[in-house]
Amino acid sequence: MLKGIWLLQEIGVDAIEIFGDSMLVVNQLIGIYECKDDILQVYHEECCRLLKEFKRVTIEYVPKLYNGDANQLAQHASSYRPIEGVMTLELPADDWRKEIVEYLENPSKKVSRRIRFQATKYVLLKGELYYRTIDGVLLSCLDEEEAKVLMGEIHEGVCGSHQSAYKMKWMTRRNRYFWPTMLEYCFTYYKGCQGCQKFGNVQRAPASAMNSIIKPWPFRGWGIDLIG
Repeated sequence: MLKGIWLLQEIGVDAIEIFGDSMLVVNQLIGIYECKDDILQVYHEECCRLLKEFKRVTIEYVPKLYNGDANQLAQHASSYRPIEGVMTLELPADDWRKEIVEYLENPSKKVSRRIRFQATKYVLLKGELYYRTIDGVLLSCLDEEEAKVLMGEIHEGVCGSHQSAYKMKWMTRRNRYFWPTMLEYCFTYYKGCQGCQKFGNVQRAPASAMNSIIKPWPFRGWGIDLIG
């Protein structure tokens, strides 16, 4: 809502009508309810400040029963519902992307809370699943076999330099690829690389500076008994 209000202010709108399907949020903006949550209080104060800059503001509550068209448009815009006419993914049962893709194709399907939470980080575009980073960059999601091929190219391919697991993960995300167990797979791969095991550098320097110690009884160390 805040992004929409900012956009309207930039184009010079002086009157605004707001329709919401959350009775709690609508009544908080109107002033009937009090916002007591510490996190939501910041957004509530900012929203009220922006609304005061308009000459006329109308806020109306619309039940979800009468909000089907707007809900469908919002799901299309957020890629939670596939665009009609585009082929969807056909994934095997053991693919980690299957449950997420099925939920994004049909958000009304009953799934676990874990899947619903994970699906908020993913986007389904033209039949392809992408992971959305904090910066809004979309990373293409790979299955297990594709991930192994990619790790081989990054670690020991034409331009590979046998890097560590953390560097491999950084290179993977830099090339806009993603799967949930990236770091674990990278550790397993580079520890099993034969080239790294045979020709890798071995640290031979001591952990701290070494000081020579003179033996106080050299004859005893040699095993010579001069006294008797």
